[in-house]
Amino acid sequence: MILVSNSNNYIVEFSKSVNELLNERNTDVLKKLIGPILNSVKIDYMFMSKFLKWFDEFQPNTYNIQHSRVLMLLQCYDKIEILFGKSIFRKLLESNDPKIIQTLLLDSTSGVTTHFFNEFNPINETILPLSTIVNTLNYTTANQKWLYIVDSIVNTIYFSDGFIMPIDKIENDFTTRADLIRKEKFTAHTIRYIIQVVLKGGEVLGSQSVMERLISYLCMMTFQNLTKRDIDSLKDDYIKLIPLIFTYGSSYRLRSFIGNDYRKPKKLTNILLANSYSQQIYRPPNYLYYLNEYYGKKVIEKEVLQFYKDWKSKRKNKEGVIRFLCFAQHVIDSTFARDNLQAIYDEFSAALIKTIPKPNLLYLFSVWGDYIERYGIANEKDFNQLRFYIVVESKINEKKERSHQVIYEFYITLLASNSQYTLSNFTEIVNQFVQKPCNFMVYLNQLLLKPPILNSMKTHENSNSLYNQIKEIGKISPEHFCYLLEFFMKYEKVSEYPKMVPQFIDAINSNKKWLVRDESFYITILKFYSILKVKNPKEAHQIFEKTIRSFVKSIDINKSWESPVKLDIIYPFIKDIKEINYLFKQTKELLTDSDQFVKIFKHLIDLDQIGQKYIQEYINSMIELKPSTREFMNTPFRTLKILDGLYRFINLDSQIFKLHSNYFQVISKYSCIPDGLKVISSNLLRSLHDFTLVYESFIDSLLYIDSDFIETQKFTYNLNQFNEIHQLLFYKNNNSIDIPQEDIIRIHNRLVTGIIKMNILPDLLMYQIKMIIMYFKPFKSIDQSLQDILLKQFQSLDIFSKKSILRYIKQNEIRVLEYLNDKSISGLSFNDINQQEQNLNSQTPYVQNLIIHNFVSFICRDKTTSPSDILSLSLVSKLFFKSVCLSFRDYKIQIHKHLNTKYQLSRGVWSFMSLGCHHLNYRDLERFHYQQVEDVFYQLSSLQIQKHMVYLVDKEMTNLTHLSVEIRDDMLLSCISNMMNHCHTLQSFKFSINTIDINLNRISHISNILQKLFSNNTETLKQLKFKYLVTFDRQFIQLIDSALQLIKNHEVAHPKTFKYQISLHLTMDLPIKIDVIRPLTTTCTHLILERYSFYLYQIKSDMFLNLKSMTVSADSKDYLLANLSKFVMSPEIELQSFSYISNYDPTLAIKDIIKKPNLKKFQMVINGSVQYLSSPKQAIDSILSTVNQNPTIKSLKIFEGGTTGYYGNYKTTKVPCIIDIHQLNCGDFHPLNNYHFIKYQ
Repeated sequence: MILVSNSNNYIVEFSKSVNELLNERNTDVLKKLIGPILNSVKIDYMFMSKFLKWFDEFQPNTYNIQHSRVLMLLQCYDKIEILFGKSIFRKLLESNDPKIIQTLLLDSTSGVTTHFFNEFNPINETILPLSTIVNTLNYTTANQKWLYIVDSIVNTIYFSDGFIMPIDKIENDFTTRADLIRKEKFTAHTIRYIIQVVLKGGEVLGSQSVMERLISYLCMMTFQNLTKRDIDSLKDDYIKLIPLIFTYGSSYRLRSFIGNDYRKPKKLTNILLANSYSQQIYRPPNYLYYLNEYYGKKVIEKEVLQFYKDWKSKRKNKEGVIRFLCFAQHVIDSTFARDNLQAIYDEFSAALIKTIPKPNLLYLFSVWGDYIERYGIANEKDFNQLRFYIVVESKINEKKERSHQVIYEFYITLLASNSQYTLSNFTEIVNQFVQKPCNFMVYLNQLLLKPPILNSMKTHENSNSLYNQIKEIGKISPEHFCYLLEFFMKYEKVSEYPKMVPQFIDAINSNKKWLVRDESFYITILKFYSILKVKNPKEAHQIFEKTIRSFVKSIDINKSWESPVKLDIIYPFIKDIKEINYLFKQTKELLTDSDQFVKIFKHLIDLDQIGQKYIQEYINSMIELKPSTREFMNTPFRTLKILDGLYRFINLDSQIFKLHSNYFQVISKYSCIPDGLKVISSNLLRSLHDFTLVYESFIDSLLYIDSDFIETQKFTYNLNQFNEIHQLLFYKNNNSIDIPQEDIIRIHNRLVTGIIKMNILPDLLMYQIKMIIMYFKPFKSIDQSLQDILLKQFQSLDIFSKKSILRYIKQNEIRVLEYLNDKSISGLSFNDINQQEQNLNSQTPYVQNLIIHNFVSFICRDKTTSPSDILSLSLVSKLFFKSVCLSFRDYKIQIHKHLNTKYQLSRGVWSFMSLGCHHLNYRDLERFHYQQVEDVFYQLSSLQIQKHMVYLVDKEMTNLTHLSVEIRDDMLLSCISNMMNHCHTLQSFKFSINTIDINLNRISHISNILQKLFSNNTETLKQLKFKYLVTFDRQFIQLIDSALQLIKNHEVAHPKTFKYQISLHLTMDLPIKIDVIRPLTTTCTHLILERYSFYLYQIKSDMFLNLKSMTVSADSKDYLLANLSKFVMSPEIELQSFSYISNYDPTLAIKDIIKKPNLKKFQMVINGSVQYLSSPKQAIDSILSTVNQNPTIKSLKIFEGGTTGYYGNYKTTKVPCIIDIHQLNCGDFHPLNNYHFIKYQ
């Protein structure tokens, strides 16, 4: 068996070797040869398809030669996206062979790539059942690839719509949220497998976040969706989960500490504290909640005790500390915690002594603080140890030390647990806060409000002295007093409140942005206000105004992220109409969200008639806004949503009436109305007590004409909007409005009478006319005058419209309009139509089908048409579907890049390619099943090859008329040379050599390819485009020159039928002698210049006498433009097309070149983005102005983009300029779109 040969036919010999290997039955020979061969061919899906067919013969649990071949193939082939996309992956996972499972899931050889993750996420159970992937652990161990797959599957089990809900959005209220309850219950079987994932997945390095998320699903989102019987059956499984809850329940907790910047700043400031204080410290939910509820606290306590015993026997490192802290946090309310309190405190103390990372230390303080808050601290030794650590080790008493929020909170809790010590050292402790910026008063306030401290202060023998110290601190600044206000309110009598106002009022709405303004800040002031306004309304009103202004400002400043305050906190303090008015005065501009309005209004409803009246008046003011006012923008939509949120709670009939009686005068100002708002309108109208009266007014709004001239476009727009609402009310079988039949007739009579009397029917589209015809359906009779007006408009329609209307009347049994089907009245009858159409269809079906096919193929070929648009077109009818299929068979339709490669292509009966596929890029063959791919390949009419090809063509390419090849390696040259033996119908051939790294011994293949092209396609070949990247090797130049002579000779022999373009690509970063390539320049018709600073001065016009077009990638050196212009403008150079890729403002570059006589096409690609130019419009206008001065230029294209790559492997990316073409001064040019301009004359 020969694997490699030095002859030019080595690819043929190599292919023979592969075919021998495919049929080889000896496993020893296979083991020896399969590795070297697959390393050469696995880059080519077409070639690999021969080997992939081995998988079809594979039986999961049958050990034979197929089994051995599959195992060896897996060990060499690492494209998991192919295995997964072709359903091979799932089949192999069902094997019981540990070697196959291990090889398939091995990270190092099975291609766990970002590409795979992006393409196939999410993976659902339809593609790969969870049980299949979990059962593989019977034969291998979990790793990153395994964990990724199961995590993706579990996410789709819990979130089938693909939108994964973040844990922190549900953890605080997971026991009461109705949206966590699914329509379909989970099965115990599924949940048991997910628990197994957690039990096994923890062994994978870096699995912490995945484990935390899966545990949260199991503990917070599962029990609500199980039957009682399944919950009971899962008891043993959940019990096994408890140690892992304690292990992974802290991962988010630790990240919350890391997220808060605890590093020591250069300078302690108020703003640093304000930023950190506003961050909420994460406290994990109680994952044991449902376990305690369903399995009993005694059972869980038993497991808790067992975990503690196991932990004590194994604790060795910081991970052990974290597990214990998480465990302690979850069991804080348990009997175990109360019975073993000192033992738990001892563990906390031991952890404190150890050197542990800062986040872990903060976690320790957080958990220990919770314990001290609940149980106190009885051991004096523990208290002294902690106080020493906080004060000395954490340096909390130093003036410039900024400790983490958790440390301050813990310190406050610690001091509150020993009020005797705190009050004995009161001055020292207070000074620790006073010497820091004033925001630190929030912590002092928290300490003073702790019940043990507050009560002890009031009963202390030096109570007045202690209180006076705090009063003196309050006098330092209004901000100090404001932060201590809650304490003063607890200590002072209400009668003293008025005296306190001047001391803090200036701090409420202070312009000092660094102040801590959280919910506690505002609630305290508003409580103060509520008490004060009873006897001191004047002072209270002043506080209220300042507080509301400050509150609104806080929301506004923080609206780009989650605000530390929410509107809800203000509602309880709004009691009268003055407060309501002032709140809305401040929030009117801020509240653009209708949901916020609804929340406020719902609160006002509870204020009895005051609130209801205010809501009604406020909505009236929104409805009565004039369209010309600035506030009008989106107000109608917002008003609809507000009405929808409130009509169930208060009577808003009057407001609904007002809005809909002027509805179409308002909505005509908008180009688009969301469908959801039409549903809201129908619901509001349906809710009315007097529906008929309001709906008639709604119809009048539709029919209203504010001038003698009817604006057809405006009316048809309004009619479409009306009809959608009308359909929701009258034609929804399950939700039609329930009103008397006489009211339905009355409404429709008003509607059709108004429309018909407008005499607008002939100006409407057919679907709109049918819409109006359907409005006659409820009638048993109509007035003679209305019949006459309708008949007159009907008779003015064209014959095709009349036929369509009569057919529609007949099909829908609109009996009241059957008089139009009377030939003696209208001149036409339905029977005539049937007979005429039968005759027409029998005579001209081909013509009709041809028109449809041409229409469909035009749309499919348009590059701007999206895949979804083609799909919609195909669903119109069977004829349209067939036309789409014919378009894919007969025309070049690009497979869009944004069509995810995980979606496979098919030749099935319902595939667009069921009749064939006209064009493909060679790389897109991967999308087809390996059993079909060769059939697809050999029926192609157009093929583009840009990537590695190793496949040996061995059959006739009977349909292939267009071939494009980019040569990038030696192997591809050999394959194309062989392929040309089987191509006899080529009409066009594009041949590009985009590399300088081809072995010169292989260059002779170029001439061989061209010889075969010309000899095999003499009668059919019409066009050749040959492009090559120049290397300055004399042997290369000689070989290329001989190939170019073949092209010239064929052109001489076929001057009328054959055209060619020879593109010479120059790019070089080093000095070269351009004369070396002079033999090649005379045949060049297209010149590509890139990196030309080293050779441009050597290029002479007499070298390129046949040059017709140029592409220039601009050099950054301005002085070269003169040389470039001189070359282009030479009279010897007769350019017809010029393309320029600019690196800077294009107006500076090529004005002279654009003036080139006889130039017909000009294309500009502006590297970067047009919008980054100093004046984009001015730049484009400048180009247009210059182009207009050249009478021969007929086509202009302007793109954004640039080039990427090097030495010929470059790509030019082009996208339309983001410029409003209507603002441009186009002159004689006309825009076809936003990048292409043409001149007709």
